[in-house]
Amino acid sequence: MNYIDFAIAVSFFIFFFAAVIMFTTNYFSRYSGLTKTSELRPVAESLFNVLLKRKGVPEDWDLNYSISPVKVGLMEDLYMVPIIVKENMGSNRIDEPVNLGVKFDENCQNKSWNTTVRLYDEDDNEVKIEISNTNFCTGQFLNASNITWEVNISANQIQRYYLYYSPDENVTDPGYTPLAYSTSSWIPSNRDEWTDDETTNFTYWSRYEGSSGTITNDTVDKVRGNSSVNITGNFSKTALGLKYNPTANITGVSNGWYVDAWIYVNNKASLKSINITINDNNESISVNISDINSGEWYHFEKELSSTAGWPNWDAFNASNGINYIVFFAENNTPDLARTLKIDGLHFKKNPLIIKPFPEESIEAISYNKFDIMRNLSYDELKKTIGENYKLSVKIDEETYGGQVSQSANAVCYDTPSVIQYRNGTIKRIVPKLCIWK
Repeated sequence: MNYIDFAIAVSFFIFFFAAVIMFTTNYFSRYSGLTKTSELRPVAESLFNVLLKRKGVPEDWDLNYSISPVKVGLMEDLYMVPIIVKENMGSNRIDEPVNLGVKFDENCQNKSWNTTVRLYDEDDNEVKIEISNTNFCTGQFLNASNITWEVNISANQIQRYYLYYSPDENVTDPGYTPLAYSTSSWIPSNRDEWTDDETTNFTYWSRYEGSSGTITNDTVDKVRGNSSVNITGNFSKTALGLKYNPTANITGVSNGWYVDAWIYVNNKASLKSINITINDNNESISVNISDINSGEWYHFEKELSSTAGWPNWDAFNASNGINYIVFFAENNTPDLARTLKIDGLHFKKNPLIIKPFPEESIEAISYNKFDIMRNLSYDELKKTIGENYKLSVKIDEETYGGQVSQSANAVCYDTPSVIQYRNGTIKRIVPKLCIWK
C-alpha cells in the first residue's frame, strides 16, 4: 500500500509540475507579447504622426515624385468657412438662390485653387454651387468671388453650410452647370430673363441720354447666364445710361421687396454719380450708388422702403406696378466715353440672412499624396520615415504596405481625420497605421 500511495503522490506531483511549467511558459509568452506591444505602441503613434499629420519634405513632394522625397507626409492644407442661412420673415422658401461674396485669399498666399471649392450642408451632403465675379491672385488661385446656391428652408428655420477649399492643384473641376433659378420669391423667377435674351427682352431696353451708343449683349464680361446688357457711348448731355421699360408694368412687387442687380462701369473718373431710378407708374425714386469701383462688377441690393435711403420716397408704391428702371451715370466733364453694363436685374422678397464665420484651417489628407506614395517601394518608404518596421496604412478601404501580421503582435494606431479626393469630395474618415517586426 505504501508503494501505491507513493505512486499516486508522484503522479499528482508530475501533473501539477507540468501544469505549473505550462502556465509559466504561457505567462512569459504573453508577457513577452505584451512587452513587445507596449514597445511598438509609441512607435505606431509616432509613425502615424509622421505620415498622417505632416505634409512631408518638401511639402509638395507629390508634384515631383520622380525624385524620392526626404520625408513622406500625406497632409495638405484645407480651409473651411462655416455659414449660417436664416429665414426670419415667417415664410417657406423653395429653391431660393442665395449669394455670398467670399474672400478666399485676401493676402494672396495661394490658399485656394479654383477647382477645389466645395459646399456641404450640415448633413455632409455636397451642394451644387455657381461661382461668379471671380478675381484671381496668380494663375488659378482665387482671391475673391461670389458663390450662389439654392436653398429650401422653412419659416424661421436656420440651416448650416460649410465651404471648403484648398491649394491642391490636382483636384479636378466639378463640372457644375449654371443653376437654373425658378423661385416664387423673385420677379422674374429667373433673375437673368431681363438681361439674357437679346432678341426678346432687349426690345425693352433703350439708351438713356448720351449722344451715342448702341445696346448690345456682352457674352464675355458678365456675372452669370448668357450675357450682360451693355452700352458704350460719349456723354453730350448730363447722363449716359440704360433704361428697362417693358410693354406691361412689372406686377407682383410691393414695398418691402428688394431690387437686386449687378452693375459695372469701366471708369469712374470725372463722373459725378452713378444712379438707379425706379418708377411705380406714378412716383419715381432715385439713389446714388457710391460704392462702385472702376472696372469691377458691383452687387446692388436695396429694400424698397422709406427707411432704406431712397430720396423723394413720398407716395411711392411698388404695388401700383413698376413702369421702368433706369441705370445711369452723370458726368462732370463733357465728351467722356464710358461703358455701363447691367446683369441679373430682378426684384425679390426680403432676402434670407446669410452669415459667414471666420475661416478655419483643417488638417486634411491629400488623396493625391496617398496615391503617389503607393508608387514608392516598401523599402523606399521605410527609409524616408527612418524606421525599419513592417507597416500598413489603410485609408478609406484602400491600403498601402504589407498584410497585417496578427501573429507578429502588430500594433495599430488610428484617429479621425478628413480627406479631399481628386474629384474634390470632402469626407470624414478614420485612417489606420499598423506596424510589426
